[in-house]
Amino acid sequence: MKFKVTKNLIEKAMTRIEAIVPARDMQTLLSNVLLTIEKDKVSITASDMESTVRVYIDAEGSDSGELIVRAKKLSEIAKQLSSDDFIFNAQKSEIEEPIEDEEEIAYQIQIEGSSQKAAKFRMTGSDRSHFPDINIIDEKKLSSVPTEVLSEMIEKTIYSISHEDNRYIYNGLFISSEGSKLTVVGTDGRRLAAVSRSIPNPVQLGSNEEEKDIVIHAKAIRELQRIIEGSSEIFLGVEKRDIFFRTPEAELSSRLLEGKFPDYRRVIPGEATITFSMEKNAFADALKQVMVMTEQPSHQIRLSVKKGSLDIMANTPDLGEAEIRLPIDYNGEDLDIGFNALYIVDIIKSLDCEKIQIELNDASKPIVIKDPDDPEFIALVMPMKI
Repeated sequence: MKFKVTKNLIEKAMTRIEAIVPARDMQTLLSNVLLTIEKDKVSITASDMESTVRVYIDAEGSDSGELIVRAKKLSEIAKQLSSDDFIFNAQKSEIEEPIEDEEEIAYQIQIEGSSQKAAKFRMTGSDRSHFPDINIIDEKKLSSVPTEVLSEMIEKTIYSISHEDNRYIYNGLFISSEGSKLTVVGTDGRRLAAVSRSIPNPVQLGSNEEEKDIVIHAKAIRELQRIIEGSSEIFLGVEKRDIFFRTPEAELSSRLLEGKFPDYRRVIPGEATITFSMEKNAFADALKQVMVMTEQPSHQIRLSVKKGSLDIMANTPDLGEAEIRLPIDYNGEDLDIGFNALYIVDIIKSLDCEKIQIELNDASKPIVIKDPDDPEFIALVMPMKI
């Protein structure tokens, strides 16, 4: 098997999929990628048994075929090869070693470029017989979603995903479909972000119309962000307990998280007793300054709302204290309340608006942050004891 591709294309392809390859387990088949050669296309597939991603690149190929090769080394060669093109040549080894009553075909691989500055690399590969099977979905079950819309919804919610194994259902994004309305929610129990958007075509998120919501693992979401880059449209669909995404250049499938996602609407406060707007960047800058005097992981600050001003303070034993005052248009009762400043900064970074609206009730209720120009977005952070 032999093919020739543009070096930048295979480098970009490996960057897109390498997050799926287990970083620590370098001695199993999952540390490999599957190369499939078909006429003028080469596909590169990686899997961790939970998620599978396949990227397609244009190539000048010879005979069709498949083999697996070390993902990390292929990626390093693609990055370091001093040539504009990447020439891959694999030949079957003359000696075949029996494995578990089967014969695994070994390959001798040579990789080079056309430039005189390019090194020649030699490595081994093997056939795909033990590589995980790739799940497929009926084309009729795929629905089209504008990439720009889906990408924006992910950016506005992904920072709220939990990273704690004991809150497993929080380790992903909740996605709900109601006709042509799509909703994405992320939460870790201490903060929450939710956004809804209207899309051109309804999305079916299950085998029947009653199944309208799913939870996609954070790792698959981050991989999705890589493969949709540069695509104007993505197709998605659900088959049993797997979610499928497809663009002209790539495919992604992932096992869905199982369990009951909490009713996020119940934690959103009703009408607020304290409401004011302020410049988004000024608020973010003030928070970052005061955070210098906070400790990880709490990053605890105090917000003191008064007539005409918002005081932001941090006071950490053995570190010191910081304080800044911002003017606000407020004429109500005073309120002191504590928060994790980093959580608020994450929300602000995801927004494109110039001003944000802040809503509060009392020291036991969450702070709510809204985009005045986007009624379909809401984020909140639970308070901390002060």
